This record gives sequence, C-alpha cells and structure tokens, in this order.
Amino acid sequence: MSYRRKPRCGFCRQEGHNRTKCPALKQKIEDRLAANPNDWWATQQLKKNKPKTKADRTCSYCSNKGHTRRTCEAKTADITYMKKYFTEGRQAISDFCKKYPDVVGSGDMFIHEGQEWHGGDYKPFKRPCIVTGVLFDMDHFNPVVTLKSIMPDRYGNLYEGNIELALFINGRVDNNWNFKVTKGKKTGKILEFSDKWLSCSDIDFDSHTLFKGGKTKREKRRGYEIAHIVDNESAYTLESLEAGLVRE
Repeated sequence: MSYRRKPRCGFCRQEGHNRTKCPALKQKIEDRLAANPNDWWATQQLKKNKPKTKADRTCSYCSNKGHTRRTCEAKTADITYMKKYFTEGRQAISDFCKKYPDVVGSGDMFIHEGQEWHGGDYKPFKRPCIVTGVLFDMDHFNPVVTLKSIMPDRYGNLYEGNIELALFINGRVDNNWNFKVTKGKKTGKILEFSDKWLSCSDIDFDSHTLFKGGKTKREKRRGYEIAHIVDNESAYTLESLEAGLVRE
C-alpha cells in the first residue's frame, strides 16, 4: 500500500493545503489591502498566489509562452526536419560509398599510432585498424567513419576510433589528432549499409535528450546544433560530398 504525505502550507505550516489555497494568508492579504490598497507585500503575495493559466506557461524547448514542451510546434518541426536530414544524408553517404569505394571502403586498413603507458613510461605503438562503418545520428551531426583495431593493446582491448568522413574525402585522415592514423591498404570493397540504417529506424528522435529534455534548463532548451541545421536548412547530398563539403 502506497503512502502519500499530506501537503503542508508554507505560510501557516498547517497540513491539508498549500500556500496558494491558504485561508490564513488570504485573510491577511485582504486585511492589509483594506487598510492600504497599495500595500507592497500584499500585492506581491496576490501575484504569487494567482493561479497560472495556459497563457502563463513557458515552453522549456523554445522559451515562448502559451504552450508546453509536449505541444511545442517548433519542436515537432525540428524533429520532422532532423528525420529528413539524417534519412537523406544517410542515402547520400551510401551513394557516395558505392560510387567511390577507393575513398572509403569496407575493410580499408590504416595504422593507428600513439603512445601508451607501459613499464613506468609512455611508449609509442603502431597497430593496424580497419574501416567498419559510418556513424551519422543524433550524437554525430557530421558523419564519422568508424575504425576498429585488429590487434589488441597490452590489456587485451581492441580500440575503436572515429574520423570525420570529410577528412577521408579530402585525403587528410592523418590530420585527425584525436585518433591519429596513417594510410595503409585499400580494399576497394563497397561499404554497405542496412535498410534499418538507411531508413533511420535505429534513431528514436522523441526519446533523445535534445528533444525529450534533460534535468537542467540548458538540457531542456533547443540545442545550438539543432537550431543551426534547421534554421539554415542544412543537408548532405551526393554533390556536396563529392565537392568535399561538410554539408550544404
């Protein structure tokens, strides 16, 4: 059996009601206004206790009044555009990979270089890694190529890293400092994608933090990247990828 605690008034400290419906507070306000219609404290309490109407509501997503996040038309329009952005963009990426398997192909090998802690000091390493796919979703607004090491590190882990697709197209994969690689062997095999990936059915737009909202005000507001893409009507096309652009 669940137990629900009775509300306690913040003004009179009695149980059974809250400050908005407190008869003692209401009476005190009336008495002070009767004595002085311009009583500052009484007028402020009236404003605080005034029941909020639909017009008083402020949307946590677009910050406009008159509606809530659940019914926000701006959010609905953003979701619609982002679905189009990823669906058309993923198709453009697939078409590009089919047309140019020599730029980025399935199983293309690169050499991952770096330093790791071993024996009390940082020591350089070189490990082969291969292209396994492309990430382009609500956490990666610009497509990145995923690479996975085929040789484990000293702890037995196979390292994974990402490099922006634009660096592959422009032949600058060695300029990626977060996951530094050098060119290895090209397979010439076409990087293929599943129907689920192409249709974006793997992305739950409504449940993503950018649309569902987080705990803080910043997490609830319309994200900068979403605003930039939607307001500028950005899009990935085969032509923009061929031109080496991030997006149009």
